[in-house]
Amino acid sequence: MKYHYAESLEDALALAATHPDFLLMCGSTDVAVTLKKQKTVKGIIDINALDELRYIDRSEKEVRIGALTTITEILEDEKIGRFLPLLTAVSQQFASRQIRNLATLGGNIANASPAADLTAVLLVLDASITLGSTEGERTLALKDLFCGYKCTKLDHEIILSITIPLKQHTWYYRKTGVRERLNIAKAGLAVIKSSSGYAVSGTSLTPYAVRFKQVEQLLNTGEFSEESLQEALAQDISPSGSFRSTKAYRMRVAYNMLKEALSKLEA
Repeated sequence: MKYHYAESLEDALALAATHPDFLLMCGSTDVAVTLKKQKTVKGIIDINALDELRYIDRSEKEVRIGALTTITEILEDEKIGRFLPLLTAVSQQFASRQIRNLATLGGNIANASPAADLTAVLLVLDASITLGSTEGERTLALKDLFCGYKCTKLDHEIILSITIPLKQHTWYYRKTGVRERLNIAKAGLAVIKSSSGYAVSGTSLTPYAVRFKQVEQLLNTGEFSEESLQEALAQDISPSGSFRSTKAYRMRVAYNMLKEALSKLEA
């Protein structure tokens, strides 16, 4: 297997363009698992040296986070804690301290796992993502990045930053698992309520990260019953059964979480 160490962003973009089947690596917390599952990976591009992608900036209207910012840096940042407490809350439950010190926000997104807690939270916060390539930059809504299980629309590109608009909101986040820490979610739910209405997403409930459109539409009408809420949720989620949890369990827990979220946010 070939290995390239990118010494600059320009170098990394050129390598990504000429080696589209190479794996981008920084924190490397999921590299061993990826290499085991993806037998077609022919090499690695190490982008750990790109310090220009490590930052957290806040303006009056938004927070922008560099793709190589670690989960620990997000968790410890005062601006995030003050203006985006939901992001702080999910970061507190992210794996172990050792993994948080290595894992990056961009890596967590690019991995495109349906169990990624941060992705669900960023979706309800209306985050956008900026991508770079040798042809320039482009920005798209995070919800438009994913195209299937472990699939993204990255086209010889590197994630440069994630931007989150600042708006007043109340929030709910919860996930279930066999333990509180070092835990891959059996099921999880992220909900915010703002002046524009409800936004809902989840973890381990769909093949890839999406917003729950039917649930949002129903909640934003202001009129719903237990039956209509169950029907809307059943249209939005399609959890699979696995050795970690059954489909029936995930369906039931997702509905109970949604009721708990509404109890909190409607109060």
